[in-house]
Amino acid sequence: MQGMRIGLYARVSSEKQAQERTIESQILALKEFAISKGDVVDPDLFFVDDGVSGTTLERPGLDKLRDKAFHGKVNKVYVLSPDRLSRKSAHQILLIDELKRLSVSVVFYNREIGDTPEDQMLLQIQGVISEYEREKILERSRRGKLFAAKKGKVNVLGGAPFGYYYQKVSEGCEAAYVIHIEEAKIVREAFKLYCIKQFSIGEIAREFTRKEYKTRTGLTFWERSVIWGMLRNPAYAGNAAFRKTTRVRRDKKTKLAIESKHPLRSEKSSPRDRPKSDWITIPVPAIIDERTFKIAEVKLKQNQKLSPRNNKRYNYLLSGLLRCKTCGYSIYGKPASNSKYKRLYYRCMGQDGHRWPGGRVCKGHPVRVEAIDELVWESVKELLLDPSKVLEEYETRLSKAASNDNESKTNAKKAQLKNLTIEKERVVDLYQSGLIDKTDVGSRLEKIASKYNKLTQEVDFLQHQADERKALLTVVQNVADFVTKMHKNFDSCTFDERRKIIKLIVEEVSIDTEKEEIDVKHIIPTDPKKYPLCPGT
Repeated sequence: MQGMRIGLYARVSSEKQAQERTIESQILALKEFAISKGDVVDPDLFFVDDGVSGTTLERPGLDKLRDKAFHGKVNKVYVLSPDRLSRKSAHQILLIDELKRLSVSVVFYNREIGDTPEDQMLLQIQGVISEYEREKILERSRRGKLFAAKKGKVNVLGGAPFGYYYQKVSEGCEAAYVIHIEEAKIVREAFKLYCIKQFSIGEIAREFTRKEYKTRTGLTFWERSVIWGMLRNPAYAGNAAFRKTTRVRRDKKTKLAIESKHPLRSEKSSPRDRPKSDWITIPVPAIIDERTFKIAEVKLKQNQKLSPRNNKRYNYLLSGLLRCKTCGYSIYGKPASNSKYKRLYYRCMGQDGHRWPGGRVCKGHPVRVEAIDELVWESVKELLLDPSKVLEEYETRLSKAASNDNESKTNAKKAQLKNLTIEKERVVDLYQSGLIDKTDVGSRLEKIASKYNKLTQEVDFLQHQADERKALLTVVQNVADFVTKMHKNFDSCTFDERRKIIKLIVEEVSIDTEKEEIDVKHIIPTDPKKYPLCPGT
């Protein structure tokens, strides 16, 4: 059809599949299939996800497809099978429904899916089977790796750490870690500097950078985290560990993840250490002796106890809440190392030259903890002791919500939804009676569905306004009660009490040390059960 914009979507879920170019076989099959249907796929409308899991909707290729569909730049898309679109049945239904609403036809290579109830049921069954199949594969893989690890096979560990290279399985030869001569020298030097010469981790990183030792990626700048990981890796003492970490859901995306062009591929993307009792050790060639590794292990534990961030001698009221307005990085508390007066400062991570290959990236300077803490605490006191601004803002919102007759509007729209449901049933009855043909049914049902979706969104919005009004009423009462209870006690609050109040009332504090500006972003919790303003009173 002239003017049709036709694309394709292809996906493989593992890096191995991507390397074996199975994605290319998908693309070729879809192009040939489209030609057999009289269509030509536009090369600019190839939406591909190489080595990305089908269990998440956060995929670069899929996002591009959805964006193009939203802007009307694609009319038809070819996909190998429903499980390439998504491994979750709910996601499959969501994506196909979304594309159809945007007038995009989805054509599957393995079987064409129509609009009949039977076809839709088949699609859902395929989705459920795909989801089950995936879980079954994951469980088999997990149990297989555990069995292999208990047998002492290195192939479950995958890539080798710095100091080794990974020898793949070949005919008559099992996978193994083989010592990399040049890298092993650097590993031994790191343990020698740390255990014998008493270098700190930062000093070792600077020493290796000065000597221009190459990292695994070919760089000559060494991060402290790389040295830290090296000193705690038991593989160097001859016992590589399987199941050292587990992955959990990340509560908050990091700055790098937010700015990344590639979204997180897994819902569980935050690693956490497992207890040593869960480890399974696998013998590998040793680079250092067991005694040296034990010394490093003991010293690391001592450093952890003595680290300023874990030392309770220093109180930082705004810890975890500060951000630099100059560069956008977090600000942390740090005592002055060369001061006999034990002065405390807030310092931006961008000012730490050792963290960045090109030196410091922030032009700001450290600021005294006492000054910033006192300013923010005074602003919180002012807000709570004289909450007129807060109440004025919330009362404005309440009056705005009250000015809209939400209840009557909601009831009216629910009545319209009911009428649309009846109208849909009538159209189906007319079709079953043979009074209208299939083409007419499709156009009528599409219009009804469009109106129904729009009304549903409007009802949800009105309900959200009503819920917000209830929450705001609670806030107003909560603030008044809190001020009444705390009015006489603010000046006598302990550090821990101040810290609790700060965490409840302050969301973020932005500091520009060059212009000497501080922005405090306040929040007022709306759920008194989850976030009590006055705990214990």
